[in-house]
Amino acid sequence: MKAKKAAEANAKSDSLEKDRVGSGGALGRGLAVLDIVLAAPQPLALSEIASQAQLDQSTTMRLLRTLEESKYVIRTRDGKRYVGSPKALMPLPLMHPMKQLRREAGPILHELSAKLKQSVVLVLYVDTERIAIDIAQSPGSLAPFYSTWLTGPRHASGSGKALLHSLGSPAWQELIGPGPYTRYTPQTLTTPELLEKDLAEAGERGYLIAREEHHPGLTAVSANIATWQNHNLGCFVVTGHSHDLDDTRIASVGDELMRTANLMRYQTTCMQAIAHYLDSTRHAPQTRHIHASP
Repeated sequence: MKAKKAAEANAKSDSLEKDRVGSGGALGRGLAVLDIVLAAPQPLALSEIASQAQLDQSTTMRLLRTLEESKYVIRTRDGKRYVGSPKALMPLPLMHPMKQLRREAGPILHELSAKLKQSVVLVLYVDTERIAIDIAQSPGSLAPFYSTWLTGPRHASGSGKALLHSLGSPAWQELIGPGPYTRYTPQTLTTPELLEKDLAEAGERGYLIAREEHHPGLTAVSANIATWQNHNLGCFVVTGHSHDLDDTRIASVGDELMRTANLMRYQTTCMQAIAHYLDSTRHAPQTRHIHASP
């Protein structure tokens, strides 16, 4: 009797597992496993991957075999550990516009970081999302860790507010809603009225400021990067300790970011390719920044 009940329970469990797989559960678990492998600083054993994924080892093994067959992971020579494949680690071709921009903008980014003595990030807008293309740091500057997909709050981060400003009104309100917005610190702008006033002031000066709006003690300054058609592709963002960024210093950093952003079209040859890839020449609104002469 007990054996029959156990068999029925196992059958029910198998059925539920098949339902989850059929509804996309296996895909989600497979992507989670891939994320774990790619984020690891060294090859991982099956048990380590299973533990981090919170899956049993047999399920993890099946997912790893599928990823291996699809050439997203490879096994080390001892056959016991897994690492991301070249396809997964470097998915974009070398001549992809984003790769070209990273190469061309690298010297500009590092020169800017050295001049400002702050961490500087180059960000692109992919529709209404933000991707970090590169980061430059100078000795003693803040060393934030960035995932390539920036998910900081749009209403309370340097890159987020730059994105909202690039969209213009009423597009940014439609994107983040009517509020109230999540409060992270006492300085967070939580109403559309306050945020609209802040974005309007940024339009006048040409750069955005997020002063301790997401994290206490940290301030971000950002400036949008426009194409020849005056469409915003992304932005430069400086993040530093608030005690290093008083009003005078913020103005100096903001002016330098704006100047460099305005010169990007003259200093990089791949801007049009990036614009075409992001489809910004059709969908992005005109920038409201002042453009410097070459």
